[in-house]
Amino acid sequence: MPTPAPDRIRTVAVVGHSHDGKTTLCEALLHTAGATQRLGSTDQGTSILDFEPEEQRRSISIGAAVAHCEWRGTVVNLIDAPGFQDFAGEVASALAGADAAILVVGATGAVPVGAELAWEMITAAGLPCLVVVNRLDRENASFEATVDALREAFSRKPVAVVVPIGSADAFRGYVDLADGSARAFDRAGGAGPAELPEAMADEVERARTALTDAAAETDDTLLERYLEGAELSADEIRDALHRGTRGGAVAPVICAAAADQRGAALVLDSIVRYLPSPAERTWGAEAAGGRSVEVSCDPAGPLVARVFRTTVDSFGKVSYVRVLRGTLRGDTHPFNVGRGSEERPAQLGRPMGRQVTTAGEVGAGEVAVLTKLQSAQTGDTLCDRSAPVSLPPIAFPAAGYAAAITARTKGDDDKIMQALSRLSEEDPTFSVDRDPVTHEVIAHGLGDVHLDVILEKMKRKYGVEAQLQAPRIPYRETITGTARVQHRYKKQSGGAGLYGDCTLEVAPLPRGGGYEWEDKIFGGAIPQQFRPSVEKGVKQTMEQGAISGHPVVDVRVRLVDGSTHPVDGKDIAFQLAGAMAMREAVQKASPVLLEPIATVRVVVPERFTGDVIGLFNSRRGRVAGMNPLGDGRSEVSAQVPQAEMYTFPIDLRALTQGRGRYTTEVSHYEEVPAHIAQQIIEAHQKEHAAASA
Repeated sequence: MPTPAPDRIRTVAVVGHSHDGKTTLCEALLHTAGATQRLGSTDQGTSILDFEPEEQRRSISIGAAVAHCEWRGTVVNLIDAPGFQDFAGEVASALAGADAAILVVGATGAVPVGAELAWEMITAAGLPCLVVVNRLDRENASFEATVDALREAFSRKPVAVVVPIGSADAFRGYVDLADGSARAFDRAGGAGPAELPEAMADEVERARTALTDAAAETDDTLLERYLEGAELSADEIRDALHRGTRGGAVAPVICAAAADQRGAALVLDSIVRYLPSPAERTWGAEAAGGRSVEVSCDPAGPLVARVFRTTVDSFGKVSYVRVLRGTLRGDTHPFNVGRGSEERPAQLGRPMGRQVTTAGEVGAGEVAVLTKLQSAQTGDTLCDRSAPVSLPPIAFPAAGYAAAITARTKGDDDKIMQALSRLSEEDPTFSVDRDPVTHEVIAHGLGDVHLDVILEKMKRKYGVEAQLQAPRIPYRETITGTARVQHRYKKQSGGAGLYGDCTLEVAPLPRGGGYEWEDKIFGGAIPQQFRPSVEKGVKQTMEQGAISGHPVVDVRVRLVDGSTHPVDGKDIAFQLAGAMAMREAVQKASPVLLEPIATVRVVVPERFTGDVIGLFNSRRGRVAGMNPLGDGRSEVSAQVPQAEMYTFPIDLRALTQGRGRYTTEVSHYEEVPAHIAQQIIEAHQKEHAAASA
């Protein structure tokens, strides 16, 4: 394929709610444009975009997939993004690689949560948007009710540019409101001239008036003419909509039933007609010295490209790159600004689903694939070394779900860490760390389904099986009373023996006081060289715990007395005496368990605030307050024990229909209720007994 001029390119991210037909629409567009020989199906596993085994097994998109076609002299790059919330990171990647978005919404008369989230991300990215009301062939489909719901949800920006003719089984065409012409669908995804049904005359007139009003409001000169009574031509309306869409003032709404290609040509025409080309936008960047610069889509300029998605397989790394300026050639060695290194790709090509078509060059505005880049990661900027600039990082959603991950087979721990490291390279919303207290490997993602898919990929790609479980809670032990304990460690087994004797006093410190050691021995009851050994034993018990296997905190320990033996007094004996005395002292000083308390803030539509408060109450939470945000949402804050937070994201999603957002951070430690503490202690004792058996 020859390199197109920037004004003949459209690159769009296709986003929306899961199961509203985004991938099906993309397959219809590719087939209608002649880019594929057959119409791919997600249900039959023949889609060129949902090609990963996990996607075919679950019948949902998991990763963003890229394909291209040519329509009326314009190259259209489609980036099909998942709709399930756990893969919102792929939506962020898709939007970072696009100039505009297509929001796909089912014709149900309502706006689903996935569409709301996609709209938020589109708005945050500052991209124009075209809305496709899909599945008008379904029973009870309603285009008008869906448009009304869209306008209610999205500040009235969406405006219909067509009106469908018929619905459900009778959906057979549409009326183009710009020129008033009726079109009937054919079997190839296109549409030909048709008669306007008389019964639709009033509906079309109302919709055309609304469209003309919206078009006129995008331009002061046009608005003045319109208010003076001038009739706007079809070209004036379309030009005004193009400008308004590019500036974010309007979002054109069209119709389709993608499963059998009805409306596919309309969608392609609308992409070319209403959405901007890369020649119409600039990107903010930072040059040497922190100077702000604008990058425009100039094929002859010095190279600037962004890695917007990365995959890793057994053959190496595959980087999806959006060329913003200049031209990538097969022999190009782009400079990676963030890594400070030169990249040497093995292959340059254009993506078509799983396949990559080798290309000699890929110009400004296009999407390219580079294989086996040495250090590049998602979000990195590749450029000409002579003119280095850095693009802003991609804003990915923060991980909100965590689980401990362990190998199913002993000895696979190292393999797991290697596999997880590779998987985190291709998914910026997935990360792994090791808890410094519990020493567990913790996987962080956007939800339970996200982490389940990670396990499936790890097994398929790297042959390692793992399992998820609730992370251990880093409880602490402390004391609420005082105690004085003397312990003598004595062992005689023929020849020189072991002897160590110490007396300890323990007392509580204020919460957060940590640990204090005081040597209160006067004289030589314990020789000076053995006193550090006693403290070493004390610290050992504090690390291992005295009642539940968790560290002891907020305690003052005094060494007040002891004795030794001129021959058998040994370092190890005093260390063991100190450890045993400390354990007994803690057990006698009214010990309690402490648990970490998290500050949790949930933002939800106001109608869910009561449900969220109930959720907090069911998890031993204390609601701290409610704060109306003024946009129909409220923030509910509470303090909740960390032990109650493992399934909180899943329950919050179910309770709020996916509309709840939350943040959490550990605040402090509090005493565990006695009945719960007893369960923890008994579980530890059983585990310890089993390990000793």
